[in-house]
Order: sequence, then structure tokens, then C-alpha cells
Amino acid sequence: MVQFRKPFDVSLHAGWRSHFREDSITLTEMEQLKARMQNLIQHAGASQSVEVTDARVTAEGEITSLLKERLDKEYHKLLGKITREVNVEDFGAVPDGRDNTEAFQKAIGTGCVKVNVPAGVYLVQGIKLPSWTYFVGQGKGVTVIKLHENAPAYEWVITNDDYENGNRNIFVQGMTLDWNPDRQGGVRNPGGQYSSCLTFAKVEFGWIKDIEAVNAGLHGIDITSPTYDHLPDTDWTKDGSKYIWVDHCVAYGAGDDGITTHYSEYVFISNCHSANPRGTEHGEGMSNSNGIEIDDGSKHVWLLNNITSGNIRGVEVKAHEMWPASQNVHIIGHISYRDVRAFDLRHIGHHQASDPESTTAYDVTLTDCTAVEPVFNPLYDGVTPRALVVSAYKNVYVNGFTAIGDPEYDYGGNPVVALQYRSQNITINGIKIRGFKKAGVDINLSGGANKTDYVKISNFDIYHSAPKGISIGGGLYNVNMMNGTMIADSGTVGIQSPNSQAVIIGVQAVGYDAAASIKGQTYEQVPLSLKGGAQIATTSGFAFEESSAVIAGTGDITAKGERNAVIGSSGGSSTEGSRAFIAASNNSHIKGNSVSRTILSSESITLEEPYTVAGGYQTINWLLDSLHGNGIFAGSVRSSLPGGYGEYFESENGQQIDTGIIVALRGEKIAPAQESDDMLGVVSETAAFVSGESSFTWQSRFLTNEFGGLVYEEKMDEETGELIRVPKQNPNFQEVLEESYLSRAARDEWHVVGLLGRHYVRIDGTVRQGDYVKALNGIGTRASEGSWKVMKITAPYNPENEYGIALVMIK
Repeated sequence: MVQFRKPFDVSLHAGWRSHFREDSITLTEMEQLKARMQNLIQHAGASQSVEVTDARVTAEGEITSLLKERLDKEYHKLLGKITREVNVEDFGAVPDGRDNTEAFQKAIGTGCVKVNVPAGVYLVQGIKLPSWTYFVGQGKGVTVIKLHENAPAYEWVITNDDYENGNRNIFVQGMTLDWNPDRQGGVRNPGGQYSSCLTFAKVEFGWIKDIEAVNAGLHGIDITSPTYDHLPDTDWTKDGSKYIWVDHCVAYGAGDDGITTHYSEYVFISNCHSANPRGTEHGEGMSNSNGIEIDDGSKHVWLLNNITSGNIRGVEVKAHEMWPASQNVHIIGHISYRDVRAFDLRHIGHHQASDPESTTAYDVTLTDCTAVEPVFNPLYDGVTPRALVVSAYKNVYVNGFTAIGDPEYDYGGNPVVALQYRSQNITINGIKIRGFKKAGVDINLSGGANKTDYVKISNFDIYHSAPKGISIGGGLYNVNMMNGTMIADSGTVGIQSPNSQAVIIGVQAVGYDAAASIKGQTYEQVPLSLKGGAQIATTSGFAFEESSAVIAGTGDITAKGERNAVIGSSGGSSTEGSRAFIAASNNSHIKGNSVSRTILSSESITLEEPYTVAGGYQTINWLLDSLHGNGIFAGSVRSSLPGGYGEYFESENGQQIDTGIIVALRGEKIAPAQESDDMLGVVSETAAFVSGESSFTWQSRFLTNEFGGLVYEEKMDEETGELIRVPKQNPNFQEVLEESYLSRAARDEWHVVGLLGRHYVRIDGTVRQGDYVKALNGIGTRASEGSWKVMKITAPYNPENEYGIALVMIK
């Protein structure tokens, strides 16, 4: 863990410093401030907009254009209320080790004062500031206010003086506040919200500028209410502080958190550094000591250009179980260096499925934030390193996030970014992750009963980092990933998901064993995966269902129904029902609630019958019936094969019969024909139309009547609930045997026998063109008459082969 004895000051926006000079600021500087702060005021939702508008109205009823502008007006009002300017030395304060409490309080009086504190170390037993007080030193490390040896453990170095009625318009600037935990042999916070270096409790309009908070018993700087005990259903910010700006401050060595807020609203924390807590507020190894913590009941908080280092959590936006979560928190330009968890959003006690759902954990944004080398820290043994964790919070927007890991550091297989514990509605845009080689996964989306949900990740880059890129948990179905590049060095899988529900567009993954593993299927390239009704390259089409699509069409085409698509069509073509498809057609329609219908390349036709494919022009001209295996055509069916009609027959001996052999019947089987046989046909390879094939299933799978016709029965369609007429299955049919079934075309004993038309026949040397033929041992020989006539000799008789070949007309 990196140690800073005295963290460096952060001065990222030097232009802001002039605002806190004793003299008035220039008009140019005011305009710069307005322009900068305008970018910070971001609210979503009507109720919050009303609150922000109200916050811009001054006590005199004057409306300001910005909440920050109102804060500026209150600053000038503070200056106007000051009736005297004093130096604590004039009241007896001496930086020589004596107790200066009385001198300080005399200088402060009842307020309306500017109190100057010269250089030196001043011991006090706590300073209480009334309203309308400007309390200023000579700078961090120059003016030091330190608790005296006799100061009680519960005391603050500086706080406001009226916790009951509250205070307003207090400015503290330019000094180091040392809580001095070594006094009285060592003291700790006795409990509650005591013992911080600087606390504003029930303060309206406050400025904390250029303050160094050292070794606080509890918090370095605490913007809070007088008590932390609020009920979730109360107006929990009623007694909190409001309109507070903490700028260019440093906190380190805190017993708990460096800078924190509780039950307060409209708080700005900018250009601060919070580092290396002592963690003494908690038990050994159980110290949740954070850099900047936006805690219970805080609302409307902006963190701008801050740095945290060496904390358990760099920035934590959270609440305890019994109190409301912080809301509308905006973290901008933050750098977390070697904090255990750089950014952590959570509502304790509302994470598990058995916990009540949080009703207050909403609206956090992170913009241009960076997590550098998160590490383990012995202050809290149970917390593992993460760059970003979101639990229980909804409506989280992350834009521009960088996570940089140490490739040699052992992250124990933990994830870099974890979205988990019932968090929802999370957008991560422009995240970049590299160097976490010994982590488990770069982005983990938890599933199960405590799953995150509705997650969008876009424009992301993962480079030489964890073995897994993005992991999606079980039961998580609402994830969108778009425009990402994932480059690994010996990675295992780019995107891993147990289901195929994630939307994936334009994601590239290289250097992994598998670019993606989705529902058990691995991919060399990350697949394009879309869900939701798709309307692509269409001028006026509409897809009504999330599983329907309209693609490349014009003219009010519609896909109405689940798993429907209209592609390359026009003229108002439309689908209804389920599993309906129209392609390359005009003014064509699939109607009714039936299933599995297709129209192809058609004009002005309507299809209603289930399990059919059809086409036509103004009327259906052809139809394929998937339910019964029929084909219906208004025109001819043509083939380029020279043969006519053939049928399947089985050989008598179960052996293969060569092509061109003339066969005769032997019962219902066939054998090579002899001279006295009635020739049935010839074994042919050129029959254009063939029957009896049984290509797809066992021939006797369905029952037939005495005439060989199929026996039908009515069954309920599982999808539509309608009765449909289907062939009745043979009770002897066995699914197991069906798996090993071979069609007749694949078996030697079955042959296509040409019965009509032109077929090739084996002949002997007696046959000439124009002859009739008869059979002799299956070979054609010359006959004086008959019905088989030789059209031509295609291969003359060869004595070595013992046959020639003739094209014969069979009729």
C-alpha cells in the first residue's frame, strides 16, 4: 500500500481559487465559474427538477439561474454581514503550546466577523463557529489548529455552535486541523458523529476551502445533520446541511472516512484528496474507512476532480440498512489510486433476494473516472479489489471509465467490475480496462436470485486483461452489449453467457480460446445477437413483437405475431399468427392465428393454412404441405433427367442389382428377368419421378387402411390450441430405432426401377437401333416385336464387359 505522510495538494482548477480571495471576484471569473458549474447541475426526473428550481430561490425571493450562483450570492452576503475583522493574536492566542480556546472564542464572538489566524500551531479544546463567520488561516501546514491534551475524546477541532437551531453562512479556509489522537495516552471517537476534524451539522450555506484534516477520530470533514438516527419514511434531510462547497481540501489518517456526507443535500466536493485512513473507528481487520463517502440520506451531491488513495473504498455511495440511500450523486473526473474498491455503490441490507428491495437507492452518475491499481488492504481483510461495484442501486450511468491494473499483481481471481445484488438499469459507456491479468473476469454481471438486471454496455475496450472478458450470470436476460473490442493475451473466453438472450452488436474478441461461449456453444467470432422487434432498412414497416422483424421493405409492411418476419417485400404485405414468413413478395398476406406459414416470391396472394409454403400471382399457384407431405401445383413439374417414371423395389435375394439390368417381379420383389418373364422395368439412375422411397422415416410409421391410404386423427396443436388433422402413428413405431433408420436410397437391396419413359438398358451384341428388346438373364437381346424399342445405341457391345448400352423407350 502506498503511504503518504502528507498527501499532495490537488489544484486542478486554479481558476476557482480566485473566487475565495478577500477581494471581490471579477466578472470574467464569475462567468467562468458559471460555465464550469453549469456542467455539474444534472438532474433526471420531474421531482428533482422542482427541488433544484426551489434551491435557486434566495431568502429574498430572488431567482438565480444556477444553484451555484445562489451559493455565490450567499458568499457575498456573508462578506456584507461582516462588521469587524480581527486577529486571534489580539485576543491572546499564542502558538506556544498553551490552550488558546478562550482567545479564539473571544475573537469569534457571536459572529459577523472575519477571524484571521496567523502562522503557527495553536492548541485548542475545540472551536465553535456561529453564523456569519469567516475563519481563515495562512494555508495548509502554515496555520495549524490542534486539539489540546485536555480536549475530550468526543470533541471536534472545528464545528458550528448551534446544532439545535442550525447555522448559516460559515466560511473556513487555509489551515491544517489536527485532531491529535495521541493526547491523553491515545483517544478514539466515543460513538456517534463526534470526533471529526471539521463538522458542519445543520449548516445552510458553508464553504470549506484549503483545509487539511489530519488524524481525525472519526471523519476528516463531515457534512451532516446533528444526529444520524432518522427513520426511512421521515424527511431525513430536514436537519441536514445544505448548500456546502468543500474545495481544495486534504484528509488523511482518519479513524473512519476522510470526507463524508450524511443527511445533507446540495453539496459540492471539488479538487480534494483523501488518503490513507488509520481505521481506528472499527475493529482490527474490519475497517470500512473510505476516501470520500456519500452516506445515509444524502441527496444532490457533486464530486468534481478529486483524488483518493490507500483507502478501503475510494468513493462509496451508500447507506446502512435502516436508513435511506444517497440519491442523485454525480462523480466527475475522480481518480482512485490503489484504493481496495475504487468506486462502490451499495445499500447495505437490501442486496439479497430475501432482503426488502431498496426504495431509495437511485440515480448515480460517474463521468470520466479512473481506477488505478486497486489492491488488498489489511485494514479490511474481507474486501477484495475492484475498480467498480454496483449493488442495489438503480439508474446508474457510467460514461468514460478507465480501469488500469498491475499485470503482476495477484487479484485472487476476483472480477474487475461487478454489477450485482439486485442493481438495475445500469448503463456503462466508454469503459476501458487493461492490465488485470490475474483477475478472474473484467466485467461480471451476477445472475441468480440476487442478479443485476437491465444492463447496457457500449463502446468498451478490454486490452490484455483478465482471462474472461464479460461474464453473464444465469437467469439474466436483459443485457445489451454494443461496439466493443476485447484483445486478450492467452485469454479463455471473451463473452460467456448460459443463455442466448443478450443483445450483442459489433463486438470483436481476439486472443481468447473462444471469442464467445453462449448457451454452451463456442464461437471463433463473437456472433451478432439481436432481440426485440427489428425494423431494418425499411421506410415504413413495423414489427409488433419482440421476436418479429421487418427487413428491407417499403409500403407499410407489418409483422404481427411472435417469430414473424417480412423481408424484401412491399405493398403492405403482412403476417399474423406465429412463425409466419413473407419474402420477396408484394401485397401478400398471412392471416389468422395458425402457425408455420411461408409466402415466397408472390404477388397479391393470401395464405391461411398451417404448415404450408406457397407462392403465386394473384392466386396461389403452388403449395407445399409440411403437415402431410403433399405438393400442389397449378402448372407442370419438369425435370432435365431423360427418364420418365420409376418406383422403388426390393431385390429378391437382398443383394444389389446393377444399373441397366432388366428385372421381373418375384412376388413383390424383383430379380433379373429371364426370357419367359414379363419384363417389369430396368434398374435406372435417370428416372425423373420416383415413388416409394420412404426417405424420411420408416415406411410403416403411420397406419394405413385396407386400400393403402393413410389413417388420420385429430390432435391439439400445442402452440395454437387448435385441432389439426394428422396421420395416426403406428403403435409399433419405436423412436430409438428411428434414430438409426436408413432411407431406401441408402440401402443396397432397394432399387429404382424405371417403368415408363426413356431409360438406359444393358444389351448384347444382337441389338441394333430401332430393334425391340426382350430379356435374357437381365440383359436386353433382339426381339421381333414388343413394347421396348431401342432409340439409339449409346455404347456398342463390348465382349470384355459382356454388354453394351442402349437408350430404350419403355411403354
